[in-house]
Amino acid sequence: MAKSELEIVKYPKIKHVKMLVNKIQSVEDHIHNDFEFFLVLKGKGRAKIDARNYEVEEGDIYFINSGDVHSYSALPSNRNVEGVQPVVPPTFLFVQVSNHFIRDYFPQIRTTIFKSGNLKEVLTRLEYKMVSTMLVDAAIAYFSEYENYQLDLIADVAKVLSLTYRRLEHEIINEGQKQKVKRKNARLERIISYIDANFDTQIRLEDLANMENLSVTHFSHLFSSSFGVTFQEFVNLKRMEQCIRLMSNNEKTLLEISYESGFSDPKYMNKMFLKKFGCTPKEYRKNLDTRNSDFEIQIGKFETIFNDTMSLKYLKEFKTQRITPEDFQN
Repeated sequence: MAKSELEIVKYPKIKHVKMLVNKIQSVEDHIHNDFEFFLVLKGKGRAKIDARNYEVEEGDIYFINSGDVHSYSALPSNRNVEGVQPVVPPTFLFVQVSNHFIRDYFPQIRTTIFKSGNLKEVLTRLEYKMVSTMLVDAAIAYFSEYENYQLDLIADVAKVLSLTYRRLEHEIINEGQKQKVKRKNARLERIISYIDANFDTQIRLEDLANMENLSVTHFSHLFSSSFGVTFQEFVNLKRMEQCIRLMSNNEKTLLEISYESGFSDPKYMNKMFLKKFGCTPKEYRKNLDTRNSDFEIQIGKFETIFNDTMSLKYLKEFKTQRITPEDFQN
């Protein structure tokens, strides 16, 4: 999830289902055609889904509809008498499910549009614990690959989807409406990809509006409603992310980093960092987490995808601490 574009989900273990355990500092806006559940295994952070912002914490479960733009980030740094405290990235379990999953038995899955959001708002306490348990058990099966694990995994994911259909607001559209949604997603993909390729230069809203054959007013409304921020705010976020990428090169000064990221004025870069992270670029660079481990796959400075062994460690710790047999007693 390091690139800002339509993400093509690949299924390395089992068809139509992919799972990841990630520690996330920042994952930029992206979309994909799969449904996505995420469970916060540790810490606190932020999620932006379909232009709505949420603060998430350990134990929270959210559902993201196919085609909804979404992003994740850690909470800003806190200041105290000793100065700025380092950002502590939250750890997530992601369960991505293709809209072709079990379509031979339930063809409606291909054309279902859900309302993304917090499952705690629509499930009972017992149902919420059941979904938490099933997602974790399915992930343990996924990363363990014990004998016949596929049967347990498919059963748990199907049960979670069944509860989602029962409780979460949704509609089943026709094939023509489905194609219209796909065209909108393709447009958002083009917009994100263009910004990703050009944010370090002078980039104008008018250029993208012309590219999509839209008026400036229509494009501006489409952008804000899809991403939850203005065009300029989105570009500034891209530039800050580039600043962080360049900070790992200790030979570059902050002035050089500012210009190479597309900020024409270093003071404006400082202002953006204070607004987004609660600290200056200098303070952020000082506290930047540069740890490396043989047990983790490092993706830039924004996301850590854990291998199977570390993923199981986080999942089993969560299950031991958060899920008990008493949760399912009447």
